[in-house]
Amino acid sequence: MNAWIPRMERALALLASRLDEPPHLDELASAAAVSPFHFHRIWRAMTGETTGQTIARLRIAVAQQRLAEGASVTTAAMDSGFGTPQSFARSFRKVTGLSPTEFLSQGGERIAVAAKPDASVRIELREDGQLVALRQDGGAYHGLNALFWQLWNWADGAGKLDGLQGIYGIPFDDPVSVDESRLRYEACLALADPGTPPAPFKVVTLAAGDYAVLRHLGSYDGLEDTSQRLVDWVLASSREPADFPLFHYFLDDPEQVPAHELRTDVLMRLAAA
Repeated sequence: MNAWIPRMERALALLASRLDEPPHLDELASAAAVSPFHFHRIWRAMTGETTGQTIARLRIAVAQQRLAEGASVTTAAMDSGFGTPQSFARSFRKVTGLSPTEFLSQGGERIAVAAKPDASVRIELREDGQLVALRQDGGAYHGLNALFWQLWNWADGAGKLDGLQGIYGIPFDDPVSVDESRLRYEACLALADPGTPPAPFKVVTLAAGDYAVLRHLGSYDGLEDTSQRLVDWVLASSREPADFPLFHYFLDDPEQVPAHELRTDVLMRLAAA
């Protein structure tokens, strides 16, 4: 993971220099030389917090400095990028556990934060594959049945289900870091003959190469934790993630298999070694 530290420090420096107008995801990913598909999860793995939480914490750090220098609560709030003293006080307490006044009365000592470790993963060499995908822009990752049924019904009507080879899901964003209204997801079917599906369906290619794979056992509600464990493993390995989102391969039918027995592989394509 040490090789990732200077890369994330570049992103942190960019973030710290623009607390008033935080940089966009593409800018942060570029500073860290990593795919935007993975930046948020890597950031969380290394810092224990989302970029939004980091921004709030850095703003509070600026405010702590200003308060320790004798600035008023209102001045410290404005100097650290908060719109009002009230929003500043709420954020200050959330991050430090203290009000600005309590912080000052305790002598203005700095308050800190934390980080994370590892898992059992295999590396699998996979051949080229094609999926038929249907995209959803906005909405929670746990309410996707209608999306998958729409895709399934198209495949059934097109006579494609006899060639069904697998069911996949591609969550493009980190749901802990990205607002639910901006989450992107693609429900996917691997079909023997995908053909040329009509819009809004499309063909997505899974490139041949090495994939890090971690099996999740149990309810789909726990998939995000398993996805994050896979990111932790990649960071601790000598491999780099490729510029493609991690994705899920659903091995069981939830209508026939109890939730606690469901098997799902979480996969991340790796850059060439």
